[in-house]
Amino acid sequence: MTPTATPLQWGWAQARWALFIGAGTLFANGTPFGNDPGAGWFNALVYNVLQFGVPLVLAVQLADAAVDARCAPPMLAYGLATLGTVVLGVWGVAPALWPLLGKAPWWTSLNDWVLAATTLGWHALGVAVYAQRRFSQRAQRRLEQAQRAQQAHEQALAATRLLALQARVEPLLLFERLQRIDGELRDRPERARHRLAALIALLRAQQPHLDAARSTLGRELEAVDAYARLQSQDGHHTERLHLAPLEAWSEHPIAPLVLLPLVRPLLALPGLWQLTPTPSAPGQLALRLQALGPDPDTAFHAAAQVPLALLNERLQAVHGPGAALVLDRDGPLPAFVLQWPQETPTP
Repeated sequence: MTPTATPLQWGWAQARWALFIGAGTLFANGTPFGNDPGAGWFNALVYNVLQFGVPLVLAVQLADAAVDARCAPPMLAYGLATLGTVVLGVWGVAPALWPLLGKAPWWTSLNDWVLAATTLGWHALGVAVYAQRRFSQRAQRRLEQAQRAQQAHEQALAATRLLALQARVEPLLLFERLQRIDGELRDRPERARHRLAALIALLRAQQPHLDAARSTLGRELEAVDAYARLQSQDGHHTERLHLAPLEAWSEHPIAPLVLLPLVRPLLALPGLWQLTPTPSAPGQLALRLQALGPDPDTAFHAAAQVPLALLNERLQAVHGPGAALVLDRDGPLPAFVLQWPQETPTP
């Protein structure tokens, strides 16, 4: 007996409830209606199931629908369901069953009133417990929905703040790169043009789209690729950072200001790194940023410069506690594993 879109339903669940209510009513009242001892209790059970079990299951479904539709207050709806079941069962269903199941010769109208009174008490208690449990479950579901909505709002707000922070141009970085480009224009104009194109691509990737509530993996990788080209020897290739093709993941949301701040300290020191997808738990996406050498000490020193606590804080602010950035120190060379919940890509 759970709230459904259709007011009246009947299946195995409802049949089990009807049997349970009928048996419970028989046990509580202790009034078998059969004539001979052998078949008495079976007849009594059939009477109670058809007399009270089936009507109460249907009546409570109607009461649920009325309460959900705000057509009646709960006390009135469930009270009428209980009273209607008893009245219909004692003075409607029972007489209709007499030709089929028989009637005890000692049964009188006074017994009808006693049965109605005792059954009304037991059914009122049972329906009250059911209604209270149903309201508690609904309140718990509403609370969980409100908590999920609040969490989603906080995560969206965190993503917006990070996008705004990412859009800020670092004056020192811009000045250093422009100064380097200016110096290369005299001796290596082709390299200077490549480096300027990488700088423009980096600045463009860091600017939030007008309709974007959060960043995507493809956009963050564009910023990483542009920064790697900006740091490269010729300004055109990313010889120190190898990025695996991730076109299938490009539209998946990811927290801004995580991948680029992860890569920057690593490229500040000599060494080779590779970013690839890695197996993860169902419903998760995971990337592995693996050091390729050549010097393990330098690689571990560079990995130690990454602000892990800050990046984890940003990740979890946007994706919740299921996201994490972990430094793997167990191998001969360090590696970072980034995982976050898979969300539906924004169309």
